[in-house]
Amino acid sequence: MRLIYLFWFTFLGIHSFSQVNFTELEGDHSFRVNSNGSLGVNLNNLRSASFYQEDTSKPLLRQAGLWIVAKDLDDKYHTATHYQSIPGDYDFWSGPMDTLTGETSTNPKWNNVWIVTREQIKTHQQDFDKSSYQLPKAISDWPAQGSDGFANYLAPFIDFNKNGIYDPENGDYPDIKGRKSAYCIFNDIQGEHQASKGQEIGIEIALMISEYSGSQKYLEYYIINRRSTSYSDIYTGFFLDGQCGNRSDNYAGTFEKYPHSIFIYNGDDYDENHFAESTPFVMATFLNKDLSSSIACNDGNGKNGIPTNNSDFINFAESKWKDSSDLTFGGDGTAEGTSADYIFSQLSPNENSFWTEELALNSPGGRTIIGFTQTSNFESKDFLKMDICLDAGIIQNDENVGEKLLKIASENFVSFRQSSSTHSLLKATAISFYPNPSNGRFKLECSDQIKCAQVSDSKGITVYSEKNINKNEIWCNILLSSGIYYMHFTTDEGTFTEKICVRL
Repeated sequence: MRLIYLFWFTFLGIHSFSQVNFTELEGDHSFRVNSNGSLGVNLNNLRSASFYQEDTSKPLLRQAGLWIVAKDLDDKYHTATHYQSIPGDYDFWSGPMDTLTGETSTNPKWNNVWIVTREQIKTHQQDFDKSSYQLPKAISDWPAQGSDGFANYLAPFIDFNKNGIYDPENGDYPDIKGRKSAYCIFNDIQGEHQASKGQEIGIEIALMISEYSGSQKYLEYYIINRRSTSYSDIYTGFFLDGQCGNRSDNYAGTFEKYPHSIFIYNGDDYDENHFAESTPFVMATFLNKDLSSSIACNDGNGKNGIPTNNSDFINFAESKWKDSSDLTFGGDGTAEGTSADYIFSQLSPNENSFWTEELALNSPGGRTIIGFTQTSNFESKDFLKMDICLDAGIIQNDENVGEKLLKIASENFVSFRQSSSTHSLLKATAISFYPNPSNGRFKLECSDQIKCAQVSDSKGITVYSEKNINKNEIWCNILLSSGIYYMHFTTDEGTFTEKICVRL
């Protein structure tokens, strides 16, 4: 088979229906980004908004997004998901949370997906101080800083004039990654959770979707615990609800080792009315955290069917079916047998854990697969970072599907490592920052000399400052209360900002 997966996206303006605004990413894989963070779906009717080569007869995703389950210190579960069975049933809403009260804003400005291109920023860098220059809304409206109780720093930006304020008319600009980025901020507390039917977690999430030169799109999630509640465990999941042309003939799979991935693909020889002999696929590769588990459900009503109760969302995160029985190895994972953490795990034909739907002789059908990473001690004011590579396309019929998907996932992981070193649009400024979270002692390494370093709290108050450093690395040892802070460091290329979590 010959894989066709050239994705040349063009970001359109923001549209609106119902209560959620969105933008469309165009190209060989066109998909919708909604302002509440859900991906690839028309929220008005829950139909696919993800297509191959912009051909609406060739849908790829039905929906995709987060699936989060957290257990508090009283062993009570909290859930938040983008997965929807009924239009209008949301767990996430656009906008940030107040850092003190934990409340949200109804200001319509947050109901937005912000989009900036590298070319816009290059022009801005060259011309911002010229009288004829017209400042584009993409740069002027960037949600860099909050007010009225919201975090002082909401979206990354380059502080060109180093005054700690986002003022693009004086040279500041968004700090995006790649040649184009989309950005949205959302929360899980603005309303009752109708999707998962559970108790809210109290999280604010910032999502940046970055495009480089290849087919892949990198999703960078910052998940901040804005409530006073601490959690002993949190399962941070990403799901793919696959359409892949004819939805009724799909298979799912997992790479439980490098490159940790979940995927859905057409499961028979001919995709009726859509992709014919080509094999459509969608895949999510976990880049900065290893998979701790994966599980898949079908479109039925059985114990491995569509989740309908809050307990279903919790059970799936813990590798259990809707009836609380364990996921087991082999077949469709529901029969009695050896408990498993990963469903349809495809590693190597020589390993005992090699398990594909084809070898199991499963019947193709509708598939949703969720991959989870597990973290202990998600405390109040902590944050989690999750990087996902979302890829989709078609495989021609003369190649092995599993081998091709493994190759694509591996290439995407390598591309992430290479592209992540390009932090600034000005040049490749490699950054290393660890440990994070820390107890207030951390090290910052940079490929350029660091001139100045400052740490501020969520209100923008400076709690640490060191100037005239002129080193490529510094150790900071600061006595701070637990919470989210921001490290601002200045090089010859500008001022950069990184989030810090202090956990005592």
